[in-house]
Amino acid sequence: MSFDPVPTLRDVAGEALRAVAAYDRDGLELRYERDDVSQKETAIDRIHEELVLQELGREYLEGLFSVGRWHCTMHRFDRATCVHYAEGEFSGVFVSVDSGANVDLEELADACHSGGT
Repeated sequence: MSFDPVPTLRDVAGEALRAVAAYDRDGLELRYERDDVSQKETAIDRIHEELVLQELGREYLEGLFSVGRWHCTMHRFDRATCVHYAEGEFSGVFVSVDSGANVDLEELADACHSGGT
């Protein structure tokens, strides 16, 4: 990834930003992690594997919904809302924010893209 999405994501999410990671086929690089958020190395490896697996289903989802290119997926948990934004073939950005925070998720997804706000 040739740009750093963290400053824009901080503008969008503020203090609710928990973590930002960029990934490609070879691995995942943690770009930002809030002090009170701690990931174990094994969790990062499993998250990377899941992001790559999601991209394997890209063509299926695009064909199923027939509404254009698939850009991102959101998962909401008790403490975090996680956005997986696919930037290119097996590359993209993974962002987590505090669940319940007043964060515009469409703006957050747009900020993951190099052409974001």
